[in-house]
Amino acid sequence: MTLHAKGGAKTADHPETGAPAEVSQGDAYQLYFRSGFYDRRYPSPNRSMWRRIERKLSPEKSVLDFGCGSGRYLLRLRGLVRRAIGFDVSPAALETLRQRADAQGWGALVILGPDPAALDAHVKEEGPVDLVLCLFGVVGHITDPDTRAEALVRMRKALKPGSGRLLISVPNRARRFRAEQAEAGGALVRYERHTEEGARVVLDYQLFDPPMLVRELSQAGFTLRRMSCESVLPETWLLHNAALRWLDGLLTPWCPTRWGYGIYAEASC
Repeated sequence: MTLHAKGGAKTADHPETGAPAEVSQGDAYQLYFRSGFYDRRYPSPNRSMWRRIERKLSPEKSVLDFGCGSGRYLLRLRGLVRRAIGFDVSPAALETLRQRADAQGWGALVILGPDPAALDAHVKEEGPVDLVLCLFGVVGHITDPDTRAEALVRMRKALKPGSGRLLISVPNRARRFRAEQAEAGGALVRYERHTEEGARVVLDYQLFDPPMLVRELSQAGFTLRRMSCESVLPETWLLHNAALRWLDGLLTPWCPTRWGYGIYAEASC
């Protein structure tokens, strides 16, 4: 069996066919970011979501991007807030983020992870934040319910009581991976992505409906403020086609939550 390495992540040729076999779940996230495949699919923020974020920003505020990845939302905060913090569990994503922050000369950006204890310690030392972002299905990739509940509680504890706000988006099961749901017999699915180098990245994903999101937020101690659709059209379409971004900007404000490609919620603690 021959091993191939790309940016430190490994895939194995199938012993009979020679085709690239899937990497382990832990290595999948490393490969997804280290290969640059994630950044090519999602090179910039969702415009509808960024507008929601902008309305919450001011120079005196502090923001935590929980599940910041390589920084497509986080790096946009430079010069708009007093303190910006990024947390992620992927070392490859954090490495890319640090390189980008250095290239921008943003030495004050706080980058934490992969150990969640580092985030807890920072909040204890520096104080809670005004805004927590948890966007584009970050909690969908936390497929264990107990671990997901712990992550939501950690976000709540990072927020200023009363005035703090969580902006969160999750994948809508009514619009996503219908065939995979039928095969899995539920909303916890497994899907594939294939890199240009031929690696097969297999990821687990917890899909949501509005009642499930409301329930998990409530169980974590949040109060729901509003809910709507994140966008109508698929994320990759929006990031690579200006005409579709324009169309989505017209449709999203009028789209019922249940029709959204993703579900967006704002909550307080």
